[in-house]
Amino acid sequence: MKLATVLSLSLLVPFTFAQDKMAADAKAMAHGSHANFKASTQQMADDWKAAYQAKDADKIAAMYSSDAIWINAEGTFHGPTEIKAELKKMIDRGDGVDEITTTKSVHFGSIAYSEGTFSGTAPDKSGKQSPAAGSWVVSMRQDNGKWMLVAHTSVPTPGASSMAKSAKKPE
Repeated sequence: MKLATVLSLSLLVPFTFAQDKMAADAKAMAHGSHANFKASTQQMADDWKAAYQAKDADKIAAMYSSDAIWINAEGTFHGPTEIKAELKKMIDRGDGVDEITTTKSVHFGSIAYSEGTFSGTAPDKSGKQSPAAGSWVVSMRQDNGKWMLVAHTSVPTPGASSMAKSAKKPE
């Protein structure tokens, strides 16, 4: 699996933990500027990254809607339960997330999309930590006043370090 894909998961995360803050601002953001929304989604990305670094897959999975889909180099994952399992697998093998950057974020009432980049590390086939990077895009919608991730796609940078799906975490 490409580290970039793993890190892309982390990018999906950008929308994860700022949900409580965004719930309070949801009404204002529906009519607010895109610049303010971009700052709010960057905060979500920062919260996603912080939860990943804290190895809190439950907190990240809670940022996804019940019908969410996450597509990365390892496959397609439906709903918070499958997404959480994928996150735990990445955390257990030692994938790391260093940066998640939101480059664009746009909302239209109760739906939105954002895109950006991510970087971090992941074990290569030999078990050595290698740099990983890529791009991500997410779709979101408001659900009970909170922004929830609905669709998340992570794409590794061409030539980025990769790890075979069957590779195990080095001991």
